[in-house]
Amino acid sequence: MRAIGALALLLAVALGPPAAGAARAANTGAMAAAGPPVTRARLKNGLEVLIVPSHRLPVVNLRLVAHAGSALDPPGREGLAGLTSDLMTEGAGPRGARQLAEDIASIGGSLDASAGAEQLVVTCEVLSRDLPTGLELFHDVIVQPTFPPDEFTRGRSEALASIASDRDDPGTVADNGALAFAFGSSALGHPVSGSEKSVGSLTRDDVVAFHAAHVTPATSLLAVVGDVDAAALLADLQKRFEDWRSPAAPAATPAIAPPAPSAGRELRVLEKPEATQCQIRMISLGVARNHPDYFPITVGNVILGGGFTSRLVNAIRVEQGLTYDISSGFRMYRDAGTFDISTSTRNGTLRRTIDGTLRVTHQLIEEGPSAEELEKAKRYLVSQHALGLQAPGALARALLDVDFYGLDPATIETYDAHVGAVTLDDVRRVLRSYFDVDHLKILVVANPDTARAALSGLGTLEVRPIP
Repeated sequence: MRAIGALALLLAVALGPPAAGAARAANTGAMAAAGPPVTRARLKNGLEVLIVPSHRLPVVNLRLVAHAGSALDPPGREGLAGLTSDLMTEGAGPRGARQLAEDIASIGGSLDASAGAEQLVVTCEVLSRDLPTGLELFHDVIVQPTFPPDEFTRGRSEALASIASDRDDPGTVADNGALAFAFGSSALGHPVSGSEKSVGSLTRDDVVAFHAAHVTPATSLLAVVGDVDAAALLADLQKRFEDWRSPAAPAATPAIAPPAPSAGRELRVLEKPEATQCQIRMISLGVARNHPDYFPITVGNVILGGGFTSRLVNAIRVEQGLTYDISSGFRMYRDAGTFDISTSTRNGTLRRTIDGTLRVTHQLIEEGPSAEELEKAKRYLVSQHALGLQAPGALARALLDVDFYGLDPATIETYDAHVGAVTLDDVRRVLRSYFDVDHLKILVVANPDTARAALSGLGTLEVRPIP
C-alpha cells in the first residue's frame, strides 16, 4: 500500500463548504492547504483501489469502473454490455432482484450498474454505519450476479421496448444517427442500447460470458470516497474480494481507431415525414481525452457553444430566435473523439440555422475570441470544476478518470492552474486545428422533402430511413 500526493485544491473544494469552495477557486485559483491523502493499493487479485477518507459527512461512495463498455459488444450482439449491466442488479449472490432492492432500500442507500461506450460502472452509496451491508451487496453485484433466466427475459423485453420508444424521440434518433454517421462500422458507432435486431438475438449465455470475460479485477478500478479509515477499509476489501479472480487468459481491450476524416461536407437525412421540427447534428474529427491540448480546447469550446452565454447561444438562440437550445462539445474517448454541434429548429428555418451556426463558428475561428471572452470562460470552468466535485461520487469518478484515460496524476489538483494558463494564442491555435467545420458530417432528422430543398448545395446528400 502507498499514499500518493494530497489533492490540495480538489479536496479543499470538494470536501469544504460548497459556496465558499467555489468562490475561493473562482477568485484565486491558488493551491489550498493539503487535504487528506489518496491511498492507492493493488489487492492480491490484481484490483487497483483508490481510497479518499473524508469525515465531513457520514457517507461512503464506492465506484467500480470496468473496461467493459459497448465498444466491446461483439458484431451482431450490439447492446450486450448495456443489458449485462442492467441485469447485474437483478439478482446477485443469495439474493433475488426483489431482495437486493429491499436490502439496499432498507438502509437508505443506492446501488446501480450501467454501461457506456467504454465503461461498465457499478456504484454504491451508503451511510458509513451501513458500510458492511453496502460492501456485501456491492461485492455480490460485481462478483456474483446470477442473471436469473426470468430476469434475463424481462430485461431483454424492457430493452427492446426502450429501443422501440427511442425511435419515436427525434433527439435520440439524431444522437444515435450522428454516432453511426461519425464512426461508421467502428466499435464506437452504435448506441449502448443496440438495435432491436441485435438485442433480440441476445441470450443469457451471452450475458454470462460477457460478464466473465470483461468484468474482472484485471480490467477494473475501484474508488472509495467518504467516511472511512483507509487502512481498515483496505483490509476489508482484501478479504471481501478474495474470491474474485481474473480469467487465465484475460480478454484484450483493443484500441479503437478514430473515424476517417470527411473529404468535405457530407449530409445525411433520416426520414421523419411527420416532423415539424428538425434535429441537427454536426460532427467532425475530435481528440482523445488525454490530448495535450485538452485545456485550450475546453476553454475554446466554452466560448463557442459550451456555456449559456456562448457565441452560438447568443447568436442563434437569443438574437435570431432560431432554436431553444444549441451547444457544442467534444466527445472524448480513450483513443478517439469527435467535435459536435447539436441543435434543433422549425422546418422552415433549417437552412438559416445551419448557415448561421457555420457563420458564427467560422468567425470565431478566423478572428479568435476577445480577452473578455477568454477570462469569462476560464472563470466559468474553474467555478464549475469546484462545484462539480462536491459529492463523494463525483470525486470518485474524477479519480478513476485519471487512471482510465491515462491522464497526468496531478491533473485534478492542478486543474485551475492549467485553465488559468490558457492564453488567447492557445485558443486561436486550437480553434484552427480542432474546430473543423469544413469537413463536417451533418445529420438531420426531418421531413425528407423539406430537408432536401433546404440542404441543397451544402454538400453530398443522402436520405435514409430511421434504422
